[in-house]
This record gives sequence, structure tokens and C-alpha cells, in this order.
Amino acid sequence: MSRTFFLILATLLTLPAYAQLLIAPTRFVLDADRSITEKIVVENTSDKPIRLEIKPTYRPIALKEVNRLNASVEQTENIADWLQVSPPVIRELKPNQRRTIRLRFNALPQDKEQGEYRAYLHFSPIALGEQATDAKQQSQPSFQLDFRVNSYVPIYVQRGAVKDEVVYQCDNHALRVTNNGKYQFNALINADGQESKLVLLRESEMIKPLPGVKKVSLLQDDKSLHECVF
Repeated sequence: MSRTFFLILATLLTLPAYAQLLIAPTRFVLDADRSITEKIVVENTSDKPIRLEIKPTYRPIALKEVNRLNASVEQTENIADWLQVSPPVIRELKPNQRRTIRLRFNALPQDKEQGEYRAYLHFSPIALGEQATDAKQQSQPSFQLDFRVNSYVPIYVQRGAVKDEVVYQCDNHALRVTNNGKYQFNALINADGQESKLVLLRESEMIKPLPGVKKVSLLQDDKSLHECVF
């Protein structure tokens, strides 16, 4: 193989992770009956300038352990059309530079029932590649790469008092949690001392296999909700 190939391969292996982005805050919980404008701060923590695109979107659940109980719930809970972002594009965000983005939420219509709705802000940064500037550089083999590291900030919108309607069950060495309610359910899973967070969206069910686990507990605010001994 040619020397040029090895040079390109070495560059790829040592190339820094461009298009790194800090976002704050990373989550919103809003009142469905109140129109409001929120601020989000973004910062380019890479050593290259980036172009940043921001847009409201909706993402279905992509976890094999989780199923939705209602076939139309994804269409029901999607509120991306009630969100606006300004500016939608930052043409250049320099290294260590910060910008403020405004998120506008328009109150949901009254025919939307009580429950929780959601969407996301999709942040798509693109590292701006350097161009060769002299004849010597231009005469040598070169390439330019753009890096995309997409980020998503969840926007939850609630109408009515939050109420848990959750069923817990252990069978076949697995933990089954069924959220029959219209609000997300949050808890902590402790499996033989190993803890993990559980966020179960409205009208969904999680079946988590626990091979080899002897005891699993479901906790919320240090209170035990359910416990299984296998």
C-alpha cells in the first residue's frame, strides 16, 4: 500500500472529535396551557468553527425492551408543531464561543386531553473543514471531513396533575413495569446493588431481562415501590 494511504489512515486515527457541543439546559418540562419563551445556551467546545442547525422534531422510542400500549400514542403526544426556535441556523460558532437560542412554545389547544406530550430540539453541528491555502498544499493529496454529532433536548409538556398508574411484575427472571397512565414514570432500578435510571413514557411497558440477578428493587425518592427475589 502507498505511503499516502498510511498517512490518511494515521490522520483518521488521531483526528480530534470535532463538533463537540455543550447545551444548557438539557431538558424542559412546560405547562401545556401557558405560552412561553425559554432560553438555551450552546457552546462550541471543539477547536474548530462549526455550523449549527436546530429544529423541533419528534422521536419514537427505539428501545427493544419498551413497547407502547396504544398504537396511536406517538401521533397523539407529538407537539413538535407547537415549538419554534430562533435562530434555526447559526452559520458559524467559533471555538469556545457561546450563543443563546430562543425556544418558543405555543399553548396547546383546549381539545388536547390531560396528559403529557413531548418533542425534541435536534441540534446538528457540522465542523467547518479547512481549505488548502497555498499551491504546495493544493498539489498534494488532501481531503476534507465534516463531523456530525447530533444532540437532542427533550421538551415535555404537561396538562393536569401528574398521576402514576403503574403495575409491577416479576416473571421469567425479568422485571415488567407497565405504565398505563398518561404521564411519564421515573424510578430507580437496583439489581443486586447495581443502580440504573428508569424513564418510562406514557402508555408504555418495559420488560427488562435480569439473568443472574438474585434481587431487584424499584425505588422512587428512596421509597421502595416493588421488590423481587429470584
